[in-house]
Amino acid sequence: MQRRLAAILAIDVVGFSRLMARDEDATVAALGRNLRSVFKPAVKANGGRIVKLLGDGALVEFPSITNATECALALQSTPPETVPGLDAPLTFRIGLNIGDIIQQGEDIFGDGVNIAARLEALAPEGGIALSASAHAHLAPHLAERFADTGPQPLKNIPAPVTVLTWTPDHPTPRPSQDAEKFKKASIVVLAFDNMSGDPDQEFFSDGISEDIITELSHFREFFVIARNTSFTYKGTPVRAEDVCAELGVRYLLEGSVRKAGNRIRVTAQLIEGATGAHLWAGRFDRDLDDIFTVQDEITQAIVAAVAPEALNAETHRSRNKAETETNAWEKILLGRWHIGHLSEDSIAKAQTFAKDAIALDPRLSDAHAILALAKLHAMLHLWRRDTKAAIAEAIRHGQDAVKADESDATAHSILGMAYMFGRDYDKAPLHLNRALRLNPNLSNAHGVLAAYHGVSRDYGAARASAERATTLSPRDPYRAFWYGGHGIAAYLDENYERCIEVCTEVLAEFPNYASALRQLAAAQAMNGQSEAAQATMQRLLALMPGLTVSMVRDIVPIRYPDDHERWLEGLRRAGMPE
Repeated sequence: MQRRLAAILAIDVVGFSRLMARDEDATVAALGRNLRSVFKPAVKANGGRIVKLLGDGALVEFPSITNATECALALQSTPPETVPGLDAPLTFRIGLNIGDIIQQGEDIFGDGVNIAARLEALAPEGGIALSASAHAHLAPHLAERFADTGPQPLKNIPAPVTVLTWTPDHPTPRPSQDAEKFKKASIVVLAFDNMSGDPDQEFFSDGISEDIITELSHFREFFVIARNTSFTYKGTPVRAEDVCAELGVRYLLEGSVRKAGNRIRVTAQLIEGATGAHLWAGRFDRDLDDIFTVQDEITQAIVAAVAPEALNAETHRSRNKAETETNAWEKILLGRWHIGHLSEDSIAKAQTFAKDAIALDPRLSDAHAILALAKLHAMLHLWRRDTKAAIAEAIRHGQDAVKADESDATAHSILGMAYMFGRDYDKAPLHLNRALRLNPNLSNAHGVLAAYHGVSRDYGAARASAERATTLSPRDPYRAFWYGGHGIAAYLDENYERCIEVCTEVLAEFPNYASALRQLAAAQAMNGQSEAAQATMQRLLALMPGLTVSMVRDIVPIRYPDDHERWLEGLRRAGMPE
């Protein structure tokens, strides 16, 4: 028994029983002609293998979902043949999926096959139904041809599957290369060049490229070209501009691997296809004591650099457009950009952009997540005084984000954060850990987990999560919040000196970060540094006039009652009004 990943195409004749009842011979003859002249040539041209013919349909496997989709589009774009004597067209439904399959002999089984078969039944006549997991692996010029129909229940499949469809009545024309056609950042990762002169090292250079493709695919912000397509350029001199134009993507990542003795050097560069501009370049030198650990380490370092750089470039493009010209995705990028600036005005603008994006497409989980985060920031900085109502709204928007897309790691991360501020210490870690299962490289999930561990007085876990988040996104505007979890953990652990060190480091870069000022004042007071504590408190109260101990009690979640009272006592000693 062999288990592997494959793309599956299930096809069936529309109204086959009705056609057979009217004229069996004519129907079978028409189906045979289609099989020989249309179906088999299209499958062969796209690298497929016919697993079995089912009388009125067939099951086919492909090495990639791109191959399967191009085959399906070719089949459904062929004018339907009229069955002689019946004046009825021979039309088909096609279902496409990607997933694990089990092979026994020439046959295949498993959920990947079952879902494809169920999707075929949902396809429009002469059309195609595609699972969201398969759609995520398509190049933009293919992906944009499918319309989202939302989650659909499938027979004998436990959870609903999000389905996208293509119909021949309203095909989306492929736009010219000069037209704006991307909802999200799109990227191709070429096979890294093996510069070692040793063919045996090919597995290492290929492995790094494949791992980068996999890790970038965890980010919903990207369309990532599948490995089976990007590796077709391997060993061929290419221009980044030509590859990007051919595949319809905006960014290209290429690199090389060179080995000398027990040392290895990996270089990589991110290029914008339209201009040929180099957005980022990096070089990584490592000892090969454990080659797989080195491969993982370099992959993580490259992904941590490439993802923010590409998204920064996308945000810059969006900011240069008039607001009336931005699409829903660009409004989300602008909302994120404003929310990262942490001012009352920027938080208000972030909410406006998020609401505008939702008006264009209510199913955008990212927009709901921005609203949830905005409510929390407004509450934390006293731009809203109705603390409990703001937290409740944040939870509701976070729930809307997850409901819009259960597979959105960021949505789970923000909902986990909202539950933490809502004092639901059971639900918060469920969503934070769910976010990390969906995307192990999501820096914000690690950062919010640092805060969760911090208010739960788990210093070691809080520090580790904060450091992991910062490693993944070293220039992130939210890292002050992540280290707030580190600081509060040190305070609750009665390690006031360490809390002071952490807060001092945060304030050196974010001098008006209120959470760090609160922690610093309380830690100084508990550490016997009364004058310093009072001076820090004056800075805090100048920044947040009217802040009181009772307000902080509602704003800052501390899991255990004794810890909470010790935290508030530090603020009282520093001079915060009751």
